[in-house]
Amino acid sequence: MAQIPTVEYETTIFTLKPDNIGPNKATLLHARTTNTNCHLYKAILYLHGYIDYYFHDHICIHFLEHDYDFYALDMRKCGRSIISPEHDEYKHYCNDLNEYDEEITLAIEYIINEAKNKTRRILLFGHSTGGLIAIRYACSGTKHTDIDGIILNSPYLATIESTLIESILMRILIKFLKFQDVDGGWYGRSLHISNRGEWNFDLNKKPIDKIRLHGSFFLAVHRVQQDLKKKRITIQCPVLLMCSNRSMRANKQWRNEYAEVDLILNVKAMRRVASMMGSQVTIHEIENAKHDIFLSKESVREKAFDLMFEWIQHLEEDWITITKL
Repeated sequence: MAQIPTVEYETTIFTLKPDNIGPNKATLLHARTTNTNCHLYKAILYLHGYIDYYFHDHICIHFLEHDYDFYALDMRKCGRSIISPEHDEYKHYCNDLNEYDEEITLAIEYIINEAKNKTRRILLFGHSTGGLIAIRYACSGTKHTDIDGIILNSPYLATIESTLIESILMRILIKFLKFQDVDGGWYGRSLHISNRGEWNFDLNKKPIDKIRLHGSFFLAVHRVQQDLKKKRITIQCPVLLMCSNRSMRANKQWRNEYAEVDLILNVKAMRRVASMMGSQVTIHEIENAKHDIFLSKESVREKAFDLMFEWIQHLEEDWITITKL
């Protein structure tokens, strides 16, 4: 198990508009850097993936050490934001990715308020479907002009090849807006300490054995993916995309190489789509990385941290140049 120092977070609950399922809320966690002498207020907002939640204290610690206030958002019907047994049956359900505009905007407004009178810089960090949500928001979200850069950790741009049965199932779920519980596969099991991983996350918030697929959610995902492919989404700020150097479709029998590849997404197609998002896109392949780069083995994730903060350093140098103009 990874030994990560404990981080203390301030928690803010946002009451959101109800949908066809019922009431909604979102949960914002905030950890403060100890360096408050800088004239520049730097903040990072983390968006988790599908049927997931924030538990990545090690990412937070790295950003705190680089003088960033760290924020993480458990979005509606996810993690800390599940408010009822019915919600629990609808983890990460939505009808349109635009719905997440509400809590992301509230989070950014909160960050702006925390910055007070300082010059501020805000980075958006999205993993998997959280990456796709971040991309959509950075293009047309209510506060998208307040975002100064995006970090994408294996964004959900292109799925790995499915079997015929899986493809038919997904088409049915999307067409009739149904849901289906499916086997979670080796990816989640390669992460958790109860199986082949080193991370002790809450299995109620992030299940690894059975995953519920919501047709409505994946229809919403498909719409944004199509917008990207048709170049209807353009991002003006700098973008860093990080992904594994290879994908693999897992079989029923465990193989050690499953711990060193992306078992969820097609990384070649991901990189191809990402290159069309804007004119300031940097892509880094991380050798032997998992789908969540920062849950890979220590040597791999530390390499990813080095590359990410090298990119951020260049970004900060540009901020200084702009400030002097």
